Amino acid sequence: MSWTMSLCFAVAVGWWAAGRATRPPQVAAIETQVVTAEVIDGIVTVQQAYGITVRWPTVPVGVNGLEGTLTSVSLKSTGSEVKAGDVLYTIDLSPVLAVEGDVPAFRALEAGSRGVDVKQLETFLVRRGYLSGIADAFYDDATAAAVNRWLKAYGLAQDGRVPLGRIVFLPTLPSTLAIAPNLRIGARVTPGQELLVGATSEPSFSFRVLPEAVARTTPGMEVTIEADGLVWRAEVERLSASADDADATIATLRAVTGTASICGENCAGAVELGGASVLPGTLVLVPTTSGLQVPSAAIRTNAAGASCVLLVDGSPRRVTVDASSDDGRSIITGVTLGDRVVVAGKNITC
Repeated sequence: MSWTMSLCFAVAVGWWAAGRATRPPQVAAIETQVVTAEVIDGIVTVQQAYGITVRWPTVPVGVNGLEGTLTSVSLKSTGSEVKAGDVLYTIDLSPVLAVEGDVPAFRALEAGSRGVDVKQLETFLVRRGYLSGIADAFYDDATAAAVNRWLKAYGLAQDGRVPLGRIVFLPTLPSTLAIAPNLRIGARVTPGQELLVGATSEPSFSFRVLPEAVARTTPGMEVTIEADGLVWRAEVERLSASADDADATIATLRAVTGTASICGENCAGAVELGGASVLPGTLVLVPTTSGLQVPSAAIRTNAAGASCVLLVDGSPRRVTVDASSDDGRSIITGVTLGDRVVVAGKNITC
């Protein structure tokens, strides 16, 4: 009898052991940790540094009327703003002066001269206060006296006439001008030679967009440009393929809405006339935006484009995303300062 009971016990133990051996091990459930974050005040912006290429094309302006040696130049090689009455350069130490006018200087102006060139000179003399009355295009004694008063200021001969070569008529003044390329002090110059160049238009501004930034660079984005301690504002006008590299994208800039020029009266000196300069600039991919900040990972968006966050009490909250940074921060509306939102560990649906 005891032998029978022992046998039954052994069979039972074997059956229990076999069951334990064939049953998969039971792993304790791991509880997912819920990660939360507090809604705080924050500021978000995304900017990218670029080298801004600036080109300022030129055309010849004005015609020299003297023969001799170029002894000095009053203009910077990069361009200088020239006003009516300014000295442009000297030939054999004799100054050549700028006067506004469309008709070029082609003769000496003296008593008895008539014509548009006389009127251009008289208009200048009236504006500078040397001549009273109006410009009547006739060189009379009053004009001669005004010319003498004007030339005296430069220590020049006062014989009542303006010899050919003393002035260069320029279509628009003030204007940014430079000496013609490759022209140097000591060069021999002749009448009819074009010694000056002027800007054809405003400088052009552009930059080569980083390949990874092309998709997020759009017209209207703000660009700031640094030049000689100044900060100029511009905006992206358009994107186009580079003429030199089909795989490159060029962003062309324009003046911001409501302004006529990117650099305005500060172009001269800061931008090389007739050449190309590269100035430091910054593309504002995301304008500076302040408000309530949360981690971007806390935001979910549904198929309809609606965004939401989940509060720690389990309630979803529809929000509007105002700006997001590349480092994982977002400014949103629709929550309250001090709220806690779920970042990870719970399903979030909008």
